[in-house]
Amino acid sequence: MSSAASPNPKDVLRQYQAIKGSRGVFDQHFEDLASVMAPGRMGFTSTQVEGDRRGDERFDGTPMQAARGLANATGGLLRPEGQPWFFLETDQKIEEHDDQARAWLDAAERRQRAAMDDPRSRFRQATGEADFDVVVLANALLFVGERQDLGGLLYQTHPMKDAWVRLDDDGAVEAVFRRRWLTAKQAAAKFGDAAIGERARDLLARGDMTTRLEYGHAVLRRPDGREDALLARNFPWASHWFEVASEHPVRDGGFRENPFIFIRWDTTAGETYARGPGMVALPDALTAQAIAETLLESGQRAANPPLMVPDDSTFNAPNTFPGGLVYYDAEMARQLGRIPVSPMQFGTNLPIGRDIQNDTREQIRAAFFRNVLNLPIDGPRMTATEVVQRKEEFIREIGAVFGRLEADYTAPMVERSFAILLRAGAFGPIPESLQGADVTFRYASPVKQVRQEVEAAAIRLTMEEAAMLAQFRPEILDNFDVDAIARFWVEARNLPPGVAVDRETVAAMRQQRAQAQQAAEAASLVERGAGVVNQLGGVD
Repeated sequence: MSSAASPNPKDVLRQYQAIKGSRGVFDQHFEDLASVMAPGRMGFTSTQVEGDRRGDERFDGTPMQAARGLANATGGLLRPEGQPWFFLETDQKIEEHDDQARAWLDAAERRQRAAMDDPRSRFRQATGEADFDVVVLANALLFVGERQDLGGLLYQTHPMKDAWVRLDDDGAVEAVFRRRWLTAKQAAAKFGDAAIGERARDLLARGDMTTRLEYGHAVLRRPDGREDALLARNFPWASHWFEVASEHPVRDGGFRENPFIFIRWDTTAGETYARGPGMVALPDALTAQAIAETLLESGQRAANPPLMVPDDSTFNAPNTFPGGLVYYDAEMARQLGRIPVSPMQFGTNLPIGRDIQNDTREQIRAAFFRNVLNLPIDGPRMTATEVVQRKEEFIREIGAVFGRLEADYTAPMVERSFAILLRAGAFGPIPESLQGADVTFRYASPVKQVRQEVEAAAIRLTMEEAAMLAQFRPEILDNFDVDAIARFWVEARNLPPGVAVDRETVAAMRQQRAQAQQAAEAASLVERGAGVVNQLGGVD
């Protein structure tokens, strides 16, 4: 078997070094965003040491709170807590009339959810970090793969400061580069003692457990790779690890699918990296820090103002600490007609400053959609029409964003997880009816549910109006497919499978009911006929 074409390791290293310096302008944007909204993500243009105190110069936590709120809401909308949020089905709808297929799909859903929720997979931690990155930085990189012991799935969010992406002409990801800093012991555990470079082996021999070396990882699309290949070097995606300083390759491999999911908030044509709500909020976030610092200084001056003291009226420097004594010249006090020590007066107007601060904070919260996320709530004394209008506003403002996130984040993550588990045999034998079928996922995000609720409410209002007209012309109801409406309401409310029976069962039930009705009518006719005969027989 011939090996698929793969880049030369030296060429991959050159690509890695080149792409690290290609994001200068965006790196400055990311550093500015992280400094006021996510200090733990700093390091794009500054040198950060693990455990450093960060964000000490920040005076207003509103940007961080607003970003965290939207990140939590994003996760809740994409992956509703406590309820199924993806469903396995076939394009041909085989499961609607094949009980064995339906049972296999249901079991596969449950097993995949269990594998993803396994604490060892770190699914919740990784997706939470990715949600926060995509809200603040508008970009996130999520790894979906297998644990080293091959005992289950593994999810990891890689920091954007150490990750770079390259797109092809169609805008699809064709290469991902990332940087890892590992000690010699960590490198040996990950790659094996024989694979690490000379520098790492020397550190390992000397027992150095603190010095970290830079390791680069490149995942590139292999032009002639094959998904059905048996060897990793022939897979569609090539994987290369190397020790950067010594330019020493440490591992080559491959993936059947791209294991990295590049998540972006709002893309711009011609740009690799996205922009998001953090960039919208950044000017106000910086202004909020200046306002908060000014108000703190003003409040401190008002609460503890500087003292005005004539230089020849006191015996020593004023003691301003609690309980401190200030000795002044009594003769000077008599001449001045007052005690010579007095606070300095300022033209501080804290209420106006607070108003400006609150306005700025509201601007920050609006940039992170807090006003929109609170919309789809049934308020007091709201008519059904008003509820529908508020939910429609919610969809207009945020539906498009979450539609993109579902397509570029949720879908590839779930599909990659399913492919790994399927290859591992986690779902058991596939029924014959499903072999060769096109299996797809349907996602039940609240955004989609709100959209369906709006449509269901519109149908309900329409049916109420039609019922009014039917009082004058009953045949007007013939314009509506009541069965289709009932099924749509079941889907809009995201009811569990099995609540609504399939179409074939409904047809069979109606046929049985019609036959029973016909039999009853026939029996009634026979009974009436017998009565007539009896009456005729009794006539003289």
